[in-house]
Amino acid sequence: MPQYAEITGSTVRDFCMLERNYLAHFKLVLLLLLLLCSSLLGSRLPAPSESDESSHASMGGVRLPVATLLYIAALLTITAAVWEYHNGVKSLLKVRAFLVGTRVHLSLMSVVSVIAAATCIVYLASENR
Repeated sequence: MPQYAEITGSTVRDFCMLERNYLAHFKLVLLLLLLLCSSLLGSRLPAPSESDESSHASMGGVRLPVATLLYIAALLTITAAVWEYHNGVKSLLKVRAFLVGTRVHLSLMSVVSVIAAATCIVYLASENR
C-alpha cells in the first residue's frame, strides 16, 4: 500500500537529492564494471600509443584478483546506494528535519575507495615492471 508524504518545505529537494545520489552510485558501479571488463580483457582505456605486448603479458598475474576486487567494490556500491536511498525515504516519510548520512554508508564507500586506490597502485606497479 503506497504511503504519501506531504509536500512541505524542502521535501521535494531532499527527494531529488536522494535520487541524484542513487544515480551517482549507479554511475560509479558502471565505471567499476567497465574497469573490471578492461582488467579481464587485458586492455587499457585509452589504448597506449605504441602496441607493446610486454605490457599485456606483465598484467597476466594480477588480472583476476583485480577484477575480483572491482566486482566486490561494485557490489558494495550497490549495497551502499540501496541502503542510503531507503534510509532517506524512511526519514522523509517520518518527516525528519534533516537527512544525515549513516555510518554504514560511509564505511561501505570507504572500502570502495580503498579498493579503487589499491587497484591504481597495482596497475602502476605492474606497468613499471
